Formats: sequence, C-alpha cells, structure tokens
Amino acid sequence: MKGWQNQYNISQRVQGNDDQVRKIRLFENNEYLNTQEIKDCLEYVFPQSECFSLAQLIESMQYNFIKIYKGQVLIIILEVLKHLQQLHQLKISHGRLNPQNIVIKLKNDKDNKLTIQQLKFTIQRVYLINYRIIDDVKYEINYIQDNYDIINCCISLISAYQNQMCELFNFIITNLKLYQKKEIEISQLVDFFNLYIRECVDQQTQKIKKTQIYPSTIIQNVQTIQCQEGEEYGRLSKRYRSSTILLNFLETISSQSVNYKLKYQNNSKEYDIDEQQVEIIDTGNYNQEQFQIFYVFEYIVKQQMMKIIWKHLGNFFESWNQNIDEQFTQVIDIINQNNQSILNDHLKLILEEYQNSNKINDEIKNEIEQNYKFIIQYDEQKAKDQFFFQLKIQAQNYDINNIQSFIHNIKSQVKQSLQEYYDEILEYEIIMLINDLI
Repeated sequence: MKGWQNQYNISQRVQGNDDQVRKIRLFENNEYLNTQEIKDCLEYVFPQSECFSLAQLIESMQYNFIKIYKGQVLIIILEVLKHLQQLHQLKISHGRLNPQNIVIKLKNDKDNKLTIQQLKFTIQRVYLINYRIIDDVKYEINYIQDNYDIINCCISLISAYQNQMCELFNFIITNLKLYQKKEIEISQLVDFFNLYIRECVDQQTQKIKKTQIYPSTIIQNVQTIQCQEGEEYGRLSKRYRSSTILLNFLETISSQSVNYKLKYQNNSKEYDIDEQQVEIIDTGNYNQEQFQIFYVFEYIVKQQMMKIIWKHLGNFFESWNQNIDEQFTQVIDIINQNNQSILNDHLKLILEEYQNSNKINDEIKNEIEQNYKFIIQYDEQKAKDQFFFQLKIQAQNYDINNIQSFIHNIKSQVKQSLQEYYDEILEYEIIMLINDLI
C-alpha cells in the first residue's frame, strides 16, 4: 500500500508433522518468512509497502479509502483461486482460509501500489499463511471446507463495494452461494472466474469492459446483466489532487515512534512530533522483556493507525469537503487519543499479566496435585515465554474495545500449552513408576 512504512506481522505455533511443514514451506516459498529452521514457531514480516492481506484490502475498500477497479477484484480472486488449486494438487488443504490469512504481493514498482486512486497493478505473488495442519496435530485434509471458505472470501471482497454493486457482481455472488451448496471442485471455481474475466474484463485497463453482457452465452437461461465501474469523476479528481500531500502525510507519520504524540504543523505542511517531545509512555526504565512486549504493541498501534486513516480520510474523499488540512488535524488528534489509550491502559495491563504469568503454573499445579503426588518442577520462565509468544500470535486479533477478551485468549492459550508440556512430564513419571514397580 503506497506510503505505508509499517509491517504486517504473523506468528504461528508449530506442532504438526515436520514433513508437512517442509512441504508447505517449499510450496509457498515465502520470502517474508523470518524463521530459518522449523522449531516451535513460524514468523512472517510482510512490509506493507509491498504486501497487504485480503482482510486489509476489504476493510480499506469498505471505508472508501483504497480504490480499485471491479475488473481488478475478479483478477485478484482468480489469482488466489489458482494458488489454492495448486495447493490441492499437492494433496494438502489449508483448513483456515479467511481474508486475514491470504496475503497479496504486487510487483515491486513505485507506481504499482494500492492507492486512493484506481490504477492498473500487477500481482506478483499470492501467499497463504496460518495453515491449520501446522499447529493442529489432529487436523485432517479437507478440500471441501477449503472451497467453502474461499468462496466466503470471494464474496467478502466483492461485497466491499457495498453501495456500488452492479448486476454482474450480484449475479456472481448468487452463483458462488449456489456453488457452496453443491460442494464443487476448486477447478470449477477457477473456470468460472476465468470465463467471466475473458467475457467482461479489459486486460489492458483492468476495467469491466462491457456495460451490458448476455450470460446466456455463459450460463443458460439467464437474463441480460448490466455492469459498470461506478466511477465518480468529481470525487476521483479530488483524490488525484490530494494524492501527493496524502503520500507525504502517510510516509511521515508511519515512520514516527508511537510513544510520542504526533502533531500536524499546518503552516509548514509538515507532519512531525511535537516540539516538546510529548511522551505517551516512558520506556526509559524498561528491561529487555518489557521492550519485547512494547515492540508487539508498537505493531498493534501502527495497525490501528491505518484503520483510523482509512475510516476518516475515506469519508473525507467521498464527501464534498475540500479542506484536507483540517481533516489531517482531526485524524492526528484521533490517532493520539487512540495511541494514548492503547499504551497507557492496555500495554500496562499486558505487562502486569506477563509478570503474573506464573499464576497459570500455580493453577496447573493445583489441578495436578489433586490427582498425583509427583514432584514436578514448574517453570516460571516457560510460562513467561509462552505468554510472550501467544501475545505475538493474538496481536493480529487485537480489538481496542475488548481488551479483556484479548487477555483471556492469551492466557487460555498459555495454559493449554503449559498443560501439554506438564502432561508429557506426568506421562514420563508414570512410565518410570510402572517400570520401578515391575
């Protein structure tokens, strides 16, 4: 996405068959995978200037911030379906297909980016992440569920047009829902979109090339269908006029440290930290562990900043308001309030929970000692390590309006991981006891 300097970070626990994990890694050949060896986790860092998740594209379109052609929606869907088809040909299913777990990389070119304007782009790669077979040892291959889930992803992307839906898109959604009921093969979905792209999309401009098509040449007994790009020239021209100043705004604020308040300098057309360096939170006395948690929250804050910008500037671009400086000032104020809430309230809560993570060991110890008399060494550092790891995993599901649910999910996953670890120790102790008795 043009102007963004942050990352889309994903962490996943590894528990599945090593051979399957290697097979998936070889298939995906994901250059953004930071993990060099298969150990306990996989970690991805996708630069947002090059990559975006399907969920981010959908949300930014729903807020009317990112603009793409309807023809490009069909092109994106086809590339995702082709990638899934290749996966199924390897006798592997994903098991957790949703827009969050589909990442698109555009060809690396300064003009080949998602922006507030409709521009032609080239898709370089599609990546699938968070395969269920990697962290769920009980998962069984299920192509039908994959096909059902990917259809939901397609419908979500098409539906991002909301009030600009045309008869063609409504017709496609109707057929996709019928396909879900029929449990069709992925190859049929690929053929379906291939056919509509050939009939309806101009490959040179990536726009819908017909305002009226005759589906009777594609699917029998269907009436004529109207389709259009829905371009609104007055508002699109405002986007064009605003593109350069918006790019400067995005590049500047996305590169700033999140623990300082941002300030919009209206008179110099610059966006910079307040001259007084107003701190939101003091990290001067943080130890290494606290800094690690802070860096996770830095990622969370920057993702939240993106959403604020999508929402408020998207509304601005769809309105007849021409005062973009005023809008930038309002956005900065909202971001500062949001960052203050996250860092002063939510980060502090997480730091407290991290320090108290050994209480999860105590819960497990009490449960074990009700049934067994073995002397087990309960590892406080392991509880902290698991807490930090689960924080990274759950960061992609952070909801500013439900921090307690966020904390609960982390702690429940930590307890599950520790329980599995101590169950293995118990099993070993029981076997040793049986051997001693024999």
